[in-house]
Amino acid sequence: MKLSIRYVMLFSGAIIAGVYLHEIGHAVVGWMDGVAIVPTPAKEYVLQSQLGWNKEIWIALGGVVGTTVSALAAALYFWRKPCPDSEAILIGAFLPLGLYSVRFLLVGRGHDDVEWQAAQTALGLPPTGHAIDAFFLCLLIAGFVVWVFRLHPPLGSWLRLATMAIGGIVLLIMLQVGNNAVFDHLFPVVKMVNVPAGLDPR
Repeated sequence: MKLSIRYVMLFSGAIIAGVYLHEIGHAVVGWMDGVAIVPTPAKEYVLQSQLGWNKEIWIALGGVVGTTVSALAAALYFWRKPCPDSEAILIGAFLPLGLYSVRFLLVGRGHDDVEWQAAQTALGLPPTGHAIDAFFLCLLIAGFVVWVFRLHPPLGSWLRLATMAIGGIVLLIMLQVGNNAVFDHLFPVVKMVNVPAGLDPR
């Protein structure tokens, strides 16, 4: 199992780009609804003291769309051109889905706070359910099937996948912690209002 610098850089870049596209998804929907939002590499910041649930549900859905677009684009690229470069991008783009799914299976919610529950509300689904968790788990499985079907991975590829997954999780944690340390004190804390009762913020 050999990991080139190019492979690791493409993998890391796909993770960072995918997370930022998630935040861009939040921001674009907010901008369309007249909400001032600043997307940073691992978090979006609303530039007001309060945000109504009727706006939050669409902003939350924007992040789900951003993540979905990132994953599907990577899968399509790998499907059309299976090679080490596209494999690195595929694994990096799908890593957040893996983290969401593992968190869902261990904790019961793939995302902390009520982001997935807000997105489900925007889709007309029960906010207390697990539709987004199930969707991302299915998307993760689909990406895994694409990887196996197109690559027919030997043992070395499985070891590389496991290594990159562990390293990617560390990178995601560092990205989130670093982002919060740099930007949290620069933007206001937003209070969400008119939030339905009974939501689970795990």
